[in-house]
Amino acid sequence: MAEELPLAKHSFEFDGIRAYEDLGLVVGHINWPTGTTITHSSQSVPGRYGEIPQGNAYGAKTWQIPVSFQTSSDEEHMETLINITRAFTRRAEQGVSFPMRFGSMPDVTYYGTFTALPEATQISVGTNDSQLTLTFTADDPKGYKDPVTVKITDSMFEYTPEGTGEIYPIFRITPKKDMEEIGVAYGSDSTKYVDVGYDQTADEQGNIIDKEPVLVNDPCNGLTTWKNITDISQINFGINGVIDGSVMSNDNSISVTRRPNNSSTMYDYGDPLKHTDGKMYGPLIMHQGLPRAVKNFETTFRINHMKHYSRAISGNEVYGIDSNGNSVFRVFMQDASYGRASRGEISIGPEGKSIQVYEGYKDWHNGKNYTDHVTIVKNGHSSSRKTKGGKGKGKTDVNYYQSNLNIENFNNTSFFNQGFIQCRIRKVGLKIWVSLWKCNSNNGKTGGYIVKNKVINLREDQDFDFATIAWHAKKTNITEDKLNPETGKVNKEYNYGWNSITGYSVKEILDDGNGNEPHPVVHAGETIVIDCERNETTLIHGGAVDSLEKRVSLGSTYPSLWGGQSEVIGFNLDPKEVDIEMTYRPAYL
Repeated sequence: MAEELPLAKHSFEFDGIRAYEDLGLVVGHINWPTGTTITHSSQSVPGRYGEIPQGNAYGAKTWQIPVSFQTSSDEEHMETLINITRAFTRRAEQGVSFPMRFGSMPDVTYYGTFTALPEATQISVGTNDSQLTLTFTADDPKGYKDPVTVKITDSMFEYTPEGTGEIYPIFRITPKKDMEEIGVAYGSDSTKYVDVGYDQTADEQGNIIDKEPVLVNDPCNGLTTWKNITDISQINFGINGVIDGSVMSNDNSISVTRRPNNSSTMYDYGDPLKHTDGKMYGPLIMHQGLPRAVKNFETTFRINHMKHYSRAISGNEVYGIDSNGNSVFRVFMQDASYGRASRGEISIGPEGKSIQVYEGYKDWHNGKNYTDHVTIVKNGHSSSRKTKGGKGKGKTDVNYYQSNLNIENFNNTSFFNQGFIQCRIRKVGLKIWVSLWKCNSNNGKTGGYIVKNKVINLREDQDFDFATIAWHAKKTNITEDKLNPETGKVNKEYNYGWNSITGYSVKEILDDGNGNEPHPVVHAGETIVIDCERNETTLIHGGAVDSLEKRVSLGSTYPSLWGGQSEVIGFNLDPKEVDIEMTYRPAYL
């Protein structure tokens, strides 16, 4: 791939579109705005000489950009105008702010949109050469450079950020041992701090006792902790389908393998011609067992089901396994109703005695249906004929005929149709709490609840222990998967759908668990993210991203920094026991 040429000094690039290279625009001198629009507020007081100042409001920053272009014909002139309109006009669904770089400061990005595309006027009579002045407005008047990451190795760290404007640091703190409190504070002001954890001690000696020790914290980005199950005889529990296909590890998940000899949208659930209609098939893997089976526990895991072809029927499910290898809970997402929708289900308890905790189709949306055309080839009637001269054995010809099927494609989407969910199952004695969340596929954060702490009570004969989980991804055949006897292949290849698992963790619950008692707010290897841009604190553990706002001190202010101004940043941590990174985007006024 050719290296991208640097942006010319007297040019600009808007949302990846360059003025001269892509549109043929010659950019004139840009009068760079000194600052933003300023609105001053003051209050007049009777009998007072002058007014009481109430400060300034700083608005957007605006650039007037003169451009010109040359064209050799009326048609080329009109085409250039159309291209300018397309390049600098954005629909509402595309967003409200887009990146802009100027050649005079190519490493700084502003975010805004064009607010004026005026009429183009002739430069001279008798030619198509034209000029106009574009108006670009950045509602956020600051420009930003690429993010800077700083590794912090001292508990008291003095640093001067790049830039000239206010910046919002993001601290990523990963301890090497369990910790009950983490705090960051600035030396210039006692109100500038964030504190996460507990403000009391567990006993008179100040010892913090963790009654929910972590047994598994697997981000599911490798296969070394998983066993590939190739035959049903290797397991003691029943699965909804048969075993075939293969899995692969990704940066943040384990998924069905992409087939290297097909497009990247085809996945290895197995050979569809080997399986009968209505039978689910796909790979099955099992996590290595816990150090010990536990009666009281909390497990969290995430599964993802992405559907790309409406008629496709696939899904994935997680089985909880006890010390005898039997299934004790089942959580799944799977397409249903001939591909019209996808459903989710959770059941708890040993096989044959389980309780259905949840079944649903969330966020149903009935899209516009359409007709899908599938050509299938079938065997016709065979016929016999003699060889030339009437001698020899009779020869049988098999006739083939094509059938064009018009299949209504129910273009419905539901949450589980494009579903990324997190499930948590907590068991103490015979009492179980079940929660199910939506997750953001872009940043991994947990979103709204689908099920919030639903409580079920087991009978004595439904009690169980917990030893590990198994994950089964699967699909089933549809008309497109049927054999074409003329080619020996399926009638039509299509996108089977993406299914994956990520973020599996297990905690043992001792006594009644931590409850509101002090305990480690972060365990070894987990990461706390203190985000002073979004004013939020999250915990990354086993691939999951959960909010820690309930553990953040009410006085925490999520303080900002200023470019060019030195600040002492302190941590209540031994730098030998943690890895700390600070990331920020340098801002320019």
